[in-house]
Amino acid sequence: TPLSVSVLSGFLGAGKTTVLKHLLHNNDGLRIAIIVNDMADVNIDATMLVSSVQTEEKMVALSNGCICCTLREDLFVELAKLATKGDLDHVIVESSGISEPLPVAETFTFRDGRGTSLGDVARLDTLATVVDGASFLEEMHTMEILRDRGWDVSDGDDRTVAQLYCDQLEFANVIVVNKTDL
Repeated sequence: TPLSVSVLSGFLGAGKTTVLKHLLHNNDGLRIAIIVNDMADVNIDATMLVSSVQTEEKMVALSNGCICCTLREDLFVELAKLATKGDLDHVIVESSGISEPLPVAETFTFRDGRGTSLGDVARLDTLATVVDGASFLEEMHTMEILRDRGWDVSDGDDRTVAQLYCDQLEFANVIVVNKTDL
């Protein structure tokens, strides 16, 4: 049976890493691997998660690019490697705060030059988006461009903060509202 995969997305600071730590500490005996994506040269989230990964779990860090574009092939390769080992129950992919879930989801239907599809060995189970409840309305109403915050993926990235937020929410089948007490 194909390996089950969940993608965890959400804005920078929404609490994705906190949710991921909670899932790892409450795994109910499941053997879970995590793939952590960060746009920076140094993958801060992966560094923070090292102490949460148990010996039977695996962690792969994808740094200095976004899994929805520049690191998409790397995601394909790493997920395929994990899926073919057969020793895992689930993989959780923590995407960068500026990635869009749809291109990540499309990775499961992509066929490489040999006709191989990730969907042959792994299946996308959940697209979860973590939302910062304290700043949600403010972010949804801003017309600020990602580039103004230094969050652009490429030179031609003219998306607004609100557009990215909508992209992350639109394709999620699970939405976790975090920081509701602030």
